[in-house]
Amino acid sequence: MKKIWKVLILGVMLCIFCVGCKDDEVITQDKKMEDRTTEKRTEIIKQKTTQRTSQKTTQSKEQTEETLKPKEEKRIKIAIDAGHQKKQMSAKEAIGPGADKTKPMVSSGTEGVVTKRTEYQVNLEVSLKLKSELISRGYDVYMIRETNDVSLSNKKRTLMANESGSGILLRIHCNSADSQSANGALTMSPTSSNPYCKAIAADSQRLSECVVSTLCRRTGAKNRGVTQTDEMTGINWSKIPVTIVEMGFMSNPDEDQKLSDSHYQTMLAEGIADGVDRYYQRGGEKSGKK
Repeated sequence: MKKIWKVLILGVMLCIFCVGCKDDEVITQDKKMEDRTTEKRTEIIKQKTTQRTSQKTTQSKEQTEETLKPKEEKRIKIAIDAGHQKKQMSAKEAIGPGADKTKPMVSSGTEGVVTKRTEYQVNLEVSLKLKSELISRGYDVYMIRETNDVSLSNKKRTLMANESGSGILLRIHCNSADSQSANGALTMSPTSSNPYCKAIAADSQRLSECVVSTLCRRTGAKNRGVTQTDEMTGINWSKIPVTIVEMGFMSNPDEDQKLSDSHYQTMLAEGIADGVDRYYQRGGEKSGKK
């Protein structure tokens, strides 16, 4: 009987031990699962933190690059009026706002004493070269005309320039005189007491000085300086600084031929563009003659 009890007691103890081991195993498994869950959460938090840090770094870098990026300079626009045209307009118009005095709207200009070429042709040829030269230097250009077959009065041309958003107006012309010995280049600007455009007189004078100086330096032409006048319709109606550029005398045999020479026309365009650079103090003026 005692043996039976001993066996029973051992059996009970063995069962208790097995249950205890199983509980320990369950606890161990639960702890492992809890640890894995904790590790997974930690990893997710690390990933999200890394992503946020990376995003902030990228945004900060983009903002820094945007701040350091040089701001694009607004391009200066230049209006060019190739003087005269094929078709004359003999009807008259006021020489300035509110003026009683009138002048013919526009003529075809003078003619070469040797070449017999018309001024309006030469003016346009140089103006187109000037357009290309100014664009190559970073300017925007507004052309009043790009063909000889137009019907534009001097007043209309100036009003077009006023409305174009241009900073200055360059009016390209050739000169003429009774004497064939007259030579050289000059520019024209309004007087300081001009009754129509007094507000732009000082800047027009400075523009005229810059252009005639650099044009003559480039071409070697005689510098006849700046002529002040209040009689030019194409000046008086202007609201932006303006200069009339008389590039040379078509009444002079030598200058007449030069004015129709493509290479000389290129030098004229470069010289005028040098004057524009000097006026705006851009430092783009080219040195030396070609």
